[in-house]
Amino acid sequence: MTLLQALRAMPHRRKFEGKSIERLNKAVHAVSQAFPDFNKATPVTLENVKAKIAAALRDWNWESVTVGEIGLLASAAFGGDEPLDPHLFSFVQREVEATTNPVLLSAAAEGYVAGWTQGGTLTAWLAGIIQQRSEHLSQRWQTVFLSIPQALDAHKAPEEIAERMVAEPDPYRWLAGIGIGSPHSGKLMTELHKAWLRALPEIRTGQQVDQVFRWILPDGRARASDEMAAGAIEKLLTPWLHKMPEQQYRKALLERITNAYGNLRNQRPEFWALVSAPCRGVLVRWLAGASMDALLSVITRSTANHMWQPRHDFWKGLFNRGLVDEAWVALSPAAIDVAQDMFAKSGKSVSALAGKQTSKARKDTCLLVMRVGRHIVVEGSHDYRVHVFVDSDSRAPKLYQAAYDAEALILGIGHPDTRIHDPYGHWMKWVEERVVR
Repeated sequence: MTLLQALRAMPHRRKFEGKSIERLNKAVHAVSQAFPDFNKATPVTLENVKAKIAAALRDWNWESVTVGEIGLLASAAFGGDEPLDPHLFSFVQREVEATTNPVLLSAAAEGYVAGWTQGGTLTAWLAGIIQQRSEHLSQRWQTVFLSIPQALDAHKAPEEIAERMVAEPDPYRWLAGIGIGSPHSGKLMTELHKAWLRALPEIRTGQQVDQVFRWILPDGRARASDEMAAGAIEKLLTPWLHKMPEQQYRKALLERITNAYGNLRNQRPEFWALVSAPCRGVLVRWLAGASMDALLSVITRSTANHMWQPRHDFWKGLFNRGLVDEAWVALSPAAIDVAQDMFAKSGKSVSALAGKQTSKARKDTCLLVMRVGRHIVVEGSHDYRVHVFVDSDSRAPKLYQAAYDAEALILGIGHPDTRIHDPYGHWMKWVEERVVR
């Protein structure tokens, strides 16, 4: 069979229906409305447009140059994305200054938001152009500047918009609703984010936490940059630098932060480096308490060991007094299976929450490794003795390791840095005398 015969033998296709293209056009329009600031131009496209307009300006031949191309270049140049030589930049400015074309004026508005600089000459000039030609702006940009005329203040726009933004339960949806296509993008939005965080009162309620997370993690839209999110996390944690929130609030906030940005003890170091050390310390302390509670839950389900409860109560008591700075657990193989089952519904990996205890001689032992002041404390389940090391001791284990050998950490019986868990609780007094000074 020839190719022509094969094509003729193919099933007859129904003729194209005009209403299909109408549906496609509606879909395209819907996408454009949802993402009005999406930049479809690649760097190569911008370079080509720049070269094309430069040649047209040199030869004074404008037949193939479109208004859209000039607008594309103006938006990139005003936003700081595309450096232009003074001659070409002057041309773009003159075109925008003289025009009533909505395409060029939209480009000016986009460049204004993208490149806003406090008191900047270009910023002030663009604000003036937008005000003078406001009736010729596209409908979207008219809505933006009618809704937040403060945006055209070349000196105080972020602070003035932030005052309104504080009152919005969902600030992202509010800005998107008035026509800001990408509320996290551009220098004006970056400065607005900072001003909003400064304007917010201290965050101490779940409702306030919801407001912050709706901004940095908007439903169905791109999340805020790591730099913006780090500032928001600091705002959430700053009230608790020197005090402990109520347990339910602490647990809920800790879970939201770690679900969104990972466990700072062993995940996403590039993000957590952006958060200040004092605020990271708050999370480390909260995670210490969570590690203790998780260990109790896992040991309770994985063993019939009744001795752990008083140990847990003692260490959690020190934690509640603010004495336990960090904590990490290492689970036995059996306990890891139990933990994996417990955390399966949450989607969390056990490796992100605990290390593995690898000793074959003590295959059922789970460990709790803590930093208490200048001491590293190793506690264990079953008949494992409590060990207290000075943190400079080379024998002291490091926190947040993937694996620990419980047997290798054991000091000899009678060693002054270790103590059995006697039934009378003398070991607790021994620990306090050593670490609580």
